Amino acid sequence: MYRAHSNRHGRREDRSARCSGPLRAGRHPVLRTFLLIAILVSGATPALAWGDLAHQMVNAAAIEDLPEPIRSYFRARKIYLLEHASEPDLVAHEDPAEGPHHYTEIEAYDRYPFRQFERRFVAEHWRPLPSELRYGDSVWQIERYTLRLAEDFRRRRWDAADHDAVFAAHYAADLTQPLHTVINFDGQLTNQRGIHARFETELVRDLAGRWTLRPEPAEVVPDLRARIFRELVASYSDRQVIFSADREAAAGGGYLDPQFPARFERLAGPLALRQLNAAAGLVSSFWYTGWVRAGRPVLPRVHRAPQLVGARTGEGR
Repeated sequence: MYRAHSNRHGRREDRSARCSGPLRAGRHPVLRTFLLIAILVSGATPALAWGDLAHQMVNAAAIEDLPEPIRSYFRARKIYLLEHASEPDLVAHEDPAEGPHHYTEIEAYDRYPFRQFERRFVAEHWRPLPSELRYGDSVWQIERYTLRLAEDFRRRRWDAADHDAVFAAHYAADLTQPLHTVINFDGQLTNQRGIHARFETELVRDLAGRWTLRPEPAEVVPDLRARIFRELVASYSDRQVIFSADREAAAGGGYLDPQFPARFERLAGPLALRQLNAAAGLVSSFWYTGWVRAGRPVLPRVHRAPQLVGARTGEGR
């Protein structure tokens, strides 16, 4: 499990809310297989959260968002990319050092509109100190794995490319979840504890059957850090929609009110759908950029699926 650490307000907080909801299909092989088959056969992308199934939904939509010939290449890897979509979460449950890769609490570094952070991150290519890692480093990990993916393509390391595509996608999708950008990630500072699961697990579980992702087309990203920074700020800017929706939906009857879910879904559901679309578009753009940066190498039509993604996870920590 994740370690707890003291935030700037002196509280000890459990970071496990960052990466998983109450249902983890990765821990239930039969359920995971059934859901994966449903996605592949139907072409739909159901999900339960920004956990196992939502990351599968994002990866599936990102594949279809790519231009040819790389779309066909990733389609051939679809089973692997969906099965392992939450591999970083599984690593995090075993290794506490993985946890901070899933979020960046930008307000711990700077004040909106974060010009100092932008200058240091984008222009100066600064990296956080070890003492600052408790605030997360997802923005650096997204760049790292996109560049690794480009190198994999350049060297024709197809199995390595599978692994690095999964990790780049996972961290990029996490960036689009607004509660992954704030210190008050679970409402612990505003008497809204549990908001993380209410938004990214319960709401998505209830609404996913009505959703179809239609992300913006994939595009080449000339400046990775500038693009990552824009998405970070955009995600952060939506945080108050979630907090306000949670307060309004709970007004009067509290969280046990039978009408709370419907009210919360009405208020926050459109944002969740928009952010999942943003995630799919971001993932496809980083995958596409990795291939273009590698010089657009000829891609194999079929190649052997790697046996264990975990064999390379140590390189990602």
